[in-house]
Amino acid sequence: MLLKKLTFAVVVLLIFMVPIATLSAQKDSIPKEDYKVSIGKSIHNKKLWSQPYRYEEKVLQTLSVQVNIKKLHRKADELDFNLFALTDEEKKWRIRPVAVYYYRVNRKIYLKSKADNRNYEDFEKYQLEGYEDFEAKTYKTNTLGIKKKKKESPSIQSLNKMKISGSKITYYLDFPVRPEFDYGKVYFKDKSIGFTGVKH
Repeated sequence: MLLKKLTFAVVVLLIFMVPIATLSAQKDSIPKEDYKVSIGKSIHNKKLWSQPYRYEEKVLQTLSVQVNIKKLHRKADELDFNLFALTDEEKKWRIRPVAVYYYRVNRKIYLKSKADNRNYEDFEKYQLEGYEDFEAKTYKTNTLGIKKKKKESPSIQSLNKMKISGSKITYYLDFPVRPEFDYGKVYFKDKSIGFTGVKH
C-alpha cells in the first residue's frame, strides 16, 4: 500500500515538473536585449577642425547625433557602433556612421576606428527595404587638417566595439550628410529609435 502511494506521488510530481522544465528551457532560450538605446539632440557640424578626419567627397557635411545608452543587465556584450544607421528620406539612403565620440570637460574625445576598404562589416547585416547603403570614404588628418600620409587612400571606417562599464552613458555618432539633408530616422540594427533633422 505504501509503495503504491509513493509511486503515485512520484508520477504526479513528474507530471507537474515536465511543463515547468519546458517553460524554463524556453525562457532561457530567448535572447536578452543588452541595451536600451534612444537618441537626443543633433548637431549639424560645419567646423571641420573639430573632427580628426575629412571626407573624400568634399561636398559632404557631418551630422552628430546624441545617443543615450542604458545597459539592461550586468553581463551585456560589447556594444557594436557599426549597428547604427541614419536614413536620408529624400535620397533613400541608409547611412553608415563614420566616427563616435563623447565629451570630457567640453572637449570631444573620439574613439578609435579602423580602416576597412573591404566593407565586410556588421553594418551590412541589417538591410532596410527600399534603402540603398551609403558609406562615405574618409581619411585621417593632422592638427592642421592636412592629410597625414600622402599615399594613404580614403577608406570606410569600421567603428570598434566597446564594453560599456556604467549603467548609463551618452555618445555622439557622426554621420555624413548632403548639404540639403533635412531629416531622417536613426536605426539600431533594424529598429527605428527616433527621428533627427537639420534646421536650415
